Amino acid sequence: MNSIGAVADRTGLPVETIRFYETSGLLAPQRDRSGHRRYAEADISELEVIQALRQAGMSLKDIRDHLHPADGQAPTRRPVAEALLRILDDRGADLNRARTLVTRWATDRA
Repeated sequence: MNSIGAVADRTGLPVETIRFYETSGLLAPQRDRSGHRRYAEADISELEVIQALRQAGMSLKDIRDHLHPADGQAPTRRPVAEALLRILDDRGADLNRARTLVTRWATDRA
């Protein structure tokens, strides 16, 4: 089990961001007898996925809705991963289209 400081060092995220993700319902680390957060490898893996999805432009609400549905049921990872990958594929296609248009625009103005 890892402390929040160790997780921050490992992921490069500020401690405040990790705490914010917890209060936003994205993470639920265990607590020790003193009430300190203790992160398992599965928590760190999920945090890395959250970080990557944020960098890809996904909102915290969309991430939370996929990883922690409102019905309280723990989702099965495979279908969630497939849904997230479809979203990322769509975003990738949008980025490629934008890149093409910007490149065309730049050469048209040269």
